[in-house]
Amino acid sequence: MSDEVRKMMAVAALFMPLLFSCSGGSSSKNNLLGAIPDQYAQFVEEKAEIKKEAENIKTAEDKKALIEKSEKMTAKWKEKMEESAKALSGKPVEIAECNFNITEPMSLEFDDFFSKSDLKPKFNIKGTAIAKADTQTELNYVLKSIPVYLVGYDAEGKEVFKTKAGYVDVEDVNGKAFIKANTPVKFDPVRFGESDIEGSKTAKTYKLEVKE
Repeated sequence: MSDEVRKMMAVAALFMPLLFSCSGGSSSKNNLLGAIPDQYAQFVEEKAEIKKEAENIKTAEDKKALIEKSEKMTAKWKEKMEESAKALSGKPVEIAECNFNITEPMSLEFDDFFSKSDLKPKFNIKGTAIAKADTQTELNYVLKSIPVYLVGYDAEGKEVFKTKAGYVDVEDVNGKAFIKANTPVKFDPVRFGESDIEGSKTAKTYKLEVKE
């Protein structure tokens, strides 16, 4: 091996850790919400720190300074999460085999934040899904429609994430909700919050499912 080749290999080895450190971390890849779970977790942590500081406020000046700090922190994370949320628009959401056929690719489209202070991102679901076959559920027939959830499972098949994605119309068959084949799912906006952080990081596959 020539000295020149050895030098090139040494340089490559030197920069290899930098390439991985700039990738954004494995937790922000190959998941439904990209970088948002990590960003939201940091936002929640910083918000908790400010809340703790508020316990020691003694003067009006201290209160004003802390309010300004909180507003700047919220504005910072709002900008970061909005940028990450917009980057998801149009990105296909892969749905595993389930009781619904995806007839037009599903994707998320950032809309706004449900809460300006809690910064819970809101997404519209684009695409279409229809019931694959006639399905007799075990859910009691109460209303003319039942909720459909976007459910995430980890590598071992354990449910780790669930968010209401919309609803599907049903009929009453012996007191139970019955879904006719080809009935479309009517999608609603979905939100992301603190309780979704860990599950959205570990979910590997997603399905559309009816649940109570």
